[in-house]
Amino acid sequence: MRDPGRKYSLWWYYALSVAIVLIALLIVTWYVADRFRDFFVDQQRGELEIYSGAIKLDVEKHGIPSKGVNELCHRYRNTDKTLRVTVIDTDGRVQCDSVANPAEMDNHRQRPEIMSALQGDTGSSLRYSNTVMASMLYVAVPLKAEGVRLVFRVSRSLAAIDELLSEVFNKMLAVLVFLIAAIFLVSLYLYRKINPPLYEIRQGAERYAGGNFDRMLPDYQVREISDLANALNQMAAKLDSLESMRQEFVANVSHELKTPVTTIKGFTETLIDGAMDDPEDLKRFLEIISRQTDRLSNIIADLLTLSRLESAPLSEVLALDWHDLSEIFASCRDICQSRADKKSIRLQLHCISPIRVRVDPSLLVQAIVNLIDNAIKYSPEQTTVRIVARIEGHQVRIDVIDEGPGIMDMHIPRLFERFYRADKARSRKLGGTGLGLAIVKHITNVHQGEVGVTSRVGCGSTFTIWLPYSA
Repeated sequence: MRDPGRKYSLWWYYALSVAIVLIALLIVTWYVADRFRDFFVDQQRGELEIYSGAIKLDVEKHGIPSKGVNELCHRYRNTDKTLRVTVIDTDGRVQCDSVANPAEMDNHRQRPEIMSALQGDTGSSLRYSNTVMASMLYVAVPLKAEGVRLVFRVSRSLAAIDELLSEVFNKMLAVLVFLIAAIFLVSLYLYRKINPPLYEIRQGAERYAGGNFDRMLPDYQVREISDLANALNQMAAKLDSLESMRQEFVANVSHELKTPVTTIKGFTETLIDGAMDDPEDLKRFLEIISRQTDRLSNIIADLLTLSRLESAPLSEVLALDWHDLSEIFASCRDICQSRADKKSIRLQLHCISPIRVRVDPSLLVQAIVNLIDNAIKYSPEQTTVRIVARIEGHQVRIDVIDEGPGIMDMHIPRLFERFYRADKARSRKLGGTGLGLAIVKHITNVHQGEVGVTSRVGCGSTFTIWLPYSA
């Protein structure tokens, strides 16, 4: 058996699930914010590249303004106040800048965007600017006009984008806080909905385990918990029924065994006290003791048979093989013929056609003999008991039909219960154990079949066994 190891509360798993969800939301929030920033940066880079490309074409076409590079910086700066324009020579010195004093600025030759522009390509870079104290996006293009080579660089602060993303991130965090609060409230609600019912169900299961079935579990609002409670209630009802059956069975067994034992003990004591000196009393008492011993033996044998049929594995109970039903009928007739002859009862066997069935022959013979024996016991003298077999669809039907007094409808539903008798006094008088029909039912069940009875008072009874059949 696998060791379950350390046990955790349901709420531990729930808290773990909530933590995983929240961590996942944080990761998604960070990822979305990062993707948004990349999107905005790419959009800005595209705008700056288009803008700087247009300036490059304009300068190459019309040349540097008459007032030099300072006019170049401020002319294009004035077209878009969000732009910073810088012109750098091939040595990396800043010639002009629309924001800062070029004399105070460092050499720019090692800037990534400047290096790309000096090689004749459009360069771009994203970094923090110590000059303007903000994150900047730079795009640089090479200029060649009037024999002079320069680098024209435009840049734009990303502070507005960072502020926007910060605002979005803060809103997402607010949503997360709201979600955490909502999850806490839902958890509290679920705790109140789930934990008390689970506690009640545990208490109920402990009551059922202790044999207390007086109080059933109530219905609950949560469907799964309600289903569990209903299943436990059904189990309790069955256990209660089984317990009642067990108590009834014990009481019946005790009663059935007590009667012959008491009789045997009483007559034995009577013989010991002197009755054995009278030959007639001795013979009569010994015959009574013999009958009661037979009855006691039959009860024990039937109880052992029932126990084996109910508890033993089918592989130990059944020895299945194909048999001709007419041969099984012949065995039943041989066993019952002497009893039938004592009451001048005719046994008629009818197999409508040759029928082969896959059964345990000894068990099937026992079931049919029990039915025939009952028919003989309850039928008047010089009547007929018929045993008929025929095929009906995918089943073999075996009928044992008598001409007895019949059975009242009120008794039929319980007729196959252990120790149930429709006529208790007559059954005991005839030597019945009260287990014969229960044995018939169990033998039929282990063969995957069914048993039933139809009867009318004064018109006899028909006991029927249905068995699976395949041609």
